[in-house]
Amino acid sequence: KRNTIMSQTKYNIGIIGYGKMGKDLFGFLCRFPYPITLVCKSKATLEQAQSAFRKKQKRALKYQLVDQDTYDFRQQNTLITTNQKQLKNCNLVIESITEDIHKKRELFHQLQPVLSAECVLASNTSSISPDTLFSGLQNEANCLGLHFFFPVGMKDIVEVNVAKNSSERTISFLTKFLKSIGKFSIKLMKNQYFIINRIFLKMQAGCCQLVNDGKYSIREIDNLVKTHLFPIGIFEFFDQVGNDVMLQSVRNYVEYERHPVFYQAMILLLEQKVREGKIGAQSKSGFYGYPLKKDEYIPAKSTELLQKITHWYLDNVFEVFQKSICNKAELEHIVREYMSIEKSPFELAEEISYNPK
Repeated sequence: KRNTIMSQTKYNIGIIGYGKMGKDLFGFLCRFPYPITLVCKSKATLEQAQSAFRKKQKRALKYQLVDQDTYDFRQQNTLITTNQKQLKNCNLVIESITEDIHKKRELFHQLQPVLSAECVLASNTSSISPDTLFSGLQNEANCLGLHFFFPVGMKDIVEVNVAKNSSERTISFLTKFLKSIGKFSIKLMKNQYFIINRIFLKMQAGCCQLVNDGKYSIREIDNLVKTHLFPIGIFEFFDQVGNDVMLQSVRNYVEYERHPVFYQAMILLLEQKVREGKIGAQSKSGFYGYPLKKDEYIPAKSTELLQKITHWYLDNVFEVFQKSICNKAELEHIVREYMSIEKSPFELAEEISYNPK
């Protein structure tokens, strides 16, 4: 049975990193009939990953979430290791380590003598240009960015950030792979990288500027946003992602923006939280304390504030649309998936008589 399934397999996947994103990606990809090799950083992480994998698979079999054949396949075709050399038979390796350009580049150079000449190397970076990441590697044609969103099982969008030397074979290979795991992919070239996060960046930066100016409180802004726009507030979103992760990302995103000064208040506010050790929900403290208490205070509706925030949001949506980076259907899908809302930004624009710049 194992050989039959293996003969039908198109992808032999390697995942490097078992942090928040790597763990989630590994769990998601275990749903599919592909061999997986997970490379962990340390023995402690290795033991943690192996234990979690065994428990999850046994529980799935016990409660008939998988059948015996699927259970057997996953037991026989999942390798959790600390040895990078075990990636030698993979035809796709996805890096998901910390968002540090030096550590990532060091890893890629280490992998060069290990990976086969045909192996595609993808980085799940959410903010570092793939042109910079992969520059100088022998296998640049096989490399690109593959940005999944957290949680992977609930967000069906993936950005394919194409590096300057990525080959058509590599792009086609990754596009077909994403389709095989049910993901909606969008191909992005230089100056378009990480466009999904960046769509919301102007709105987030504007809200930080308002707080910095003392015009509105964090709670006022978040309550207004949750009442009228999204199911999560601006600063609550920062806490969920991690203020340290947000800070690293924003510093990288700013290089794509025409007016970087506008984003300085956001960087300063995030720097302050990181300096204080308040990195968000993970540390039990960020812009809010955790577990989050239900906020009973709902501010009076501020038409001026709501209009500002809404326009910042729509400005970037329409800029992406006007530059033909995404079409209308793609943008509607992206916003729905990313922010868990049903209302299209184009419907919202019509409701408030928004005029694109």
